[in-house]
Amino acid sequence: MKKTGPRMLGRALLCVLLGLVVGAVGTVMHRVVVTDHLLPVGIVVALLAVLAGGVLARAWTGWAGVIGYAVGWVVAVQVLASKGPGGDLLVPNQTVGLVWVYGGMAVIAIVAFLPWSWFSEQPLRSGVASAPAPQIVTGSSRRTPTGQIGTDA
Repeated sequence: MKKTGPRMLGRALLCVLLGLVVGAVGTVMHRVVVTDHLLPVGIVVALLAVLAGGVLARAWTGWAGVIGYAVGWVVAVQVLASKGPGGDLLVPNQTVGLVWVYGGMAVIAIVAFLPWSWFSEQPLRSGVASAPAPQIVTGSSRRTPTGQIGTDA
């Protein structure tokens, strides 16, 4: 069944909003590290959030949702990556910033090219069992293959 009309448009717009939120929160939080061991937990959690949002958008709306989500994410990241009024940057030209920008785009691209069957509501195989194959009767059976009593001649 094809999803069209105002319902799909509304879902696609909500996916844009989801992309804006994930992009904004990820841009602010991608530089978080555990100071004792310098573990980059912020970038890992931010990229996992991008993955989760992309899978949600694809499963909920299909291609329109993924495109809307990607547009919202890119707009949020690019607006927040530019210089602020005081000259501050949330995404400086460092490894973690580049991993956030390009890694997030790669995650969205991976979600976009996952097999469609993973997001389909149709079962891969029908649940109907096929009829059993007819049995060949040999020997001195009292029943023929049709179930009638007779001879094996």
